[in-house]
Amino acid sequence: MTVQNVWRKLGLSDVVDTGDSPRKFVGENPRIDNNFEYDIAVIGLGPVGVRTLHKHCISKDRMLGFDVSESRLAEIAKGSTSLSLLEDKRIAHAIDEQLLTLTADPAELSKAAVVIICVPTPVPETKILDYSPLRDACRLVVDAASPGQLIVQTTTTYAGGTRELIVEPLRERSLAPGIDVHVAFSPEQTHADSSQSKNIHAPRLVGGYTTSCREAAVEFFGRGVVKLQLTYGLEAAEMTKLFETAFQTVNTALNNEFAQACTALDIPFEEVLESANLDQDTVSGFSAGSGAGGYELTIAPHRLLNQAQAHDLQLPVLEAAMNSNKHRPATVVERCARVLADLGNELSDSKVLVIGLSNQPDTTDLFGSPALQVMDLLLKSGADVGFHDHHFAGPITLGEVHVPGYPNPRDFGADLIFLNTQHSYADLSWISDADTVIDGTYRAKGVLNRVPL
Repeated sequence: MTVQNVWRKLGLSDVVDTGDSPRKFVGENPRIDNNFEYDIAVIGLGPVGVRTLHKHCISKDRMLGFDVSESRLAEIAKGSTSLSLLEDKRIAHAIDEQLLTLTADPAELSKAAVVIICVPTPVPETKILDYSPLRDACRLVVDAASPGQLIVQTTTTYAGGTRELIVEPLRERSLAPGIDVHVAFSPEQTHADSSQSKNIHAPRLVGGYTTSCREAAVEFFGRGVVKLQLTYGLEAAEMTKLFETAFQTVNTALNNEFAQACTALDIPFEEVLESANLDQDTVSGFSAGSGAGGYELTIAPHRLLNQAQAHDLQLPVLEAAMNSNKHRPATVVERCARVLADLGNELSDSKVLVIGLSNQPDTTDLFGSPALQVMDLLLKSGADVGFHDHHFAGPITLGEVHVPGYPNPRDFGADLIFLNTQHSYADLSWISDADTVIDGTYRAKGVLNRVPL
């Protein structure tokens, strides 16, 4: 039995070669299809959407940025996206050069050769994912779909989500997926950021509804991605992304657990990592820290858990890992209290400076940031808290408290320094032998009075 027949038997994605050449749908750079007014439309201008815009602005594609929020469009137009200054400047330049159009009019979506869906999936207190933004975005895209378009769903979703929200509605409009309109699932690479050159070596996952859908997506992403990771069908790609994220979630929890054990046993955890041959420069998530932040590690595991629960499946390892990561910031604060006690100080009477707010080095991603959770818990413990991160001027608002940022960290007069994220160009030379530093990265070199987390 062929792979294609196995997929059909299982009721998963049909892998049918329509015979259409992807070049019919994705032409040569820099113009994807001159029959369309725009080369690419990006739906949803949150952090991932804006970075997607920025990436294609560099290649001088004719871009359409769509968001239902007029205020968000105004922020982007003014260059105040809270991302990197370089991204803001390049997007502003693209607008000036009339390469980028911002709109809240869904009718404009029909004019783009490639439509990329980048909307977020909120997680309420119930932990049951709110798919309404994704459903609304897919409905707008399907309603505006034109023959010849390539629709790429990049929002990590449950297995079967792209079929349910895009493929079947297209059929209801009498547009044949894989023939009239091509549909693919290709999630944004985890921790992707324009300043991280290492991400060009990370493969981009691509799955299509048909083989010609996949080939159209390959032709499109192949212009700027060195490696592509291909799957048969949409569901396999969706589940692959969920598996990769679940693996990172479990691995993060395990690394933090081993790091905590090493601290208790007075064993340098960084040496354990090196001895285990883990390449910290190319494998993201394989390191201990203050918790699991970022959109993927914070949100994506809930997608798999929600779907598993709907089918009466149990995923105890993933559930335990998520619970461990959730409580990691509290462990950090407990460690701060113990170190201060050894110095003869009470946490409630101390000044704690947090260095590095981002989830990953050299990014500006604060989504689910463990550093913010640590600062919030420190404040609730009565500590005086400040931060230093050259990406953020401050202040950062946590609840009703405004935490000040210190461009010159010496001005804060900290009793304890917590190194949460160490950016490549972060200057730590100001730290003296009189300072006590808890190294939450397990990688800081040359820092005096450094104690592990």
